[in-house]
Amino acid sequence: MFGLESLSGSLIPEWATYFLQSQLPPAQIVFIAITIVTFVLIATKRLHRTVAALGGAVATLVAGGYFSYAYSWVPYFTYFSSLFYQMQIGLPFPIAVWQPLLFSYTDVYKEFIDWSTLLIIISVVIITSVASRSGLFEYIIIKVVKFSGGNIKRLFILIWILAFILTMLLNSDPTIIMITALILLIAKVLDLNPVPYLLGTVFVINSASTSSIMASFVNILVSNHYSLDPARWLSYPTFIVLGLPFSLLCTGIALFFIFRHYKDAFQIPKEKTEYLEMRAGLLSFDEKILIRNPKIFRRLAVLLAATVAGFVIAGFVGVPFYVVALISAFAFVFVSGADPEKTLREVDWSLVFFFIGIFIIVGGLDSTKILEVMGSGLGNLTFANTPATAILVTSFCGGLSGVLDNISVATALLYVTPSLSASALINQNLVIWALIYGANVGESLTPIGGVPSLVAITSLEKEKFQLSWREFMRLGVPIALTSLFVGMLLLIGISHLLGWGVDLTSLILRIFSLYLYL
Repeated sequence: MFGLESLSGSLIPEWATYFLQSQLPPAQIVFIAITIVTFVLIATKRLHRTVAALGGAVATLVAGGYFSYAYSWVPYFTYFSSLFYQMQIGLPFPIAVWQPLLFSYTDVYKEFIDWSTLLIIISVVIITSVASRSGLFEYIIIKVVKFSGGNIKRLFILIWILAFILTMLLNSDPTIIMITALILLIAKVLDLNPVPYLLGTVFVINSASTSSIMASFVNILVSNHYSLDPARWLSYPTFIVLGLPFSLLCTGIALFFIFRHYKDAFQIPKEKTEYLEMRAGLLSFDEKILIRNPKIFRRLAVLLAATVAGFVIAGFVGVPFYVVALISAFAFVFVSGADPEKTLREVDWSLVFFFIGIFIIVGGLDSTKILEVMGSGLGNLTFANTPATAILVTSFCGGLSGVLDNISVATALLYVTPSLSASALINQNLVIWALIYGANVGESLTPIGGVPSLVAITSLEKEKFQLSWREFMRLGVPIALTSLFVGMLLLIGISHLLGWGVDLTSLILRIFSLYLYL
């Protein structure tokens, strides 16, 4: 690997360990600089996020190649120093250590890139694309509109309930795209300003993003990193147990602020007669014309339900998540008879390559052990204090996710959590779920925190409506801060309920080692 792998525990003498560690700072400075520049470019939109991520990945590979050449003597040095050490202490010969200072290029595609996460993302996009072309989601949406009877407040409450459910089942990204198109259409038909309704949708979808593994790419990323471990509550069914209640609380908070801030937007217009005529036109739309092929439509509806059931069952029997996703994607394409080439063209390949770039950048940074040091430093701030750890990690992740892309933040902090929990002597599950809560809710802080807000703002601009940072943050900041506070309280309660507090065994060992040292 591209880092000192537990040198203190290897067969390398202390003088050699010290000499090797002195070679790390130059590499650490370079990789930190690459990461900061990349994240700043992503946050400020100076470059498209995919271009910035791939540029950072290329810089990481170039820097890795340079340090690999500059420190090519390190494997030989570690080998012969460990060999010498064994001879001095009389260990069997030879048990030498062959250890590079940084990483090899094979590590990049074998260990840095999370291929299972990428397969899930591609599969989800294929499923959504095929189902959308069948008219399935449009049919459901029109049914919801007609069920509301044209009452504005009831209409948007139902739309937001639908947005929550679709986010939970599919993902926040395709959901915001579909719901945005619906709201712009309704606003145009009823002659309404779409800003309040679209902004409300963004905050509802952001609130729903912790409801299931599928709800956001952050959840997919974190869960796959830990192999959907049910002991960490990261399998599909266990994730819902801890994620859904928090999402419902956050949605309630979002709705409170939305209705309080935009109360006039949910009243019937003064020109009641004209409004009623427009409403009648909207309600008279026949949703059946959206069904191109009734037979395939019914099959895809059943298949969508089977996909969700498959994710749940896989969580119980231990089948990898990406296997279910790939099988479902194949089934959707096969049953629908969709053109495979057209379907693959609709995959958001820029998102896939964005993930690849971020994986390489963060992997390179982690190889210098700087993230481990960062985690240890944060952990020492909340040593053996469960509430303080929950508050620190949730607020730290939430704050960073508000100003940076939350996927980038989650990817980097995944490498921080082990050392943080070890230093703080707190169960790692608490730190993982604080990361999940913070990264998902934090994207509501600013317009650049997540994809839903960017899609909404872009769509409004195309329709000649402006949504300023100030207007977004007047709602987003109180919603995000209140939700983060509720998340902290919930995590503290969960830690007491599930025993995620202080790791007593580690604490005793720490005290014992300190006693021996003194």
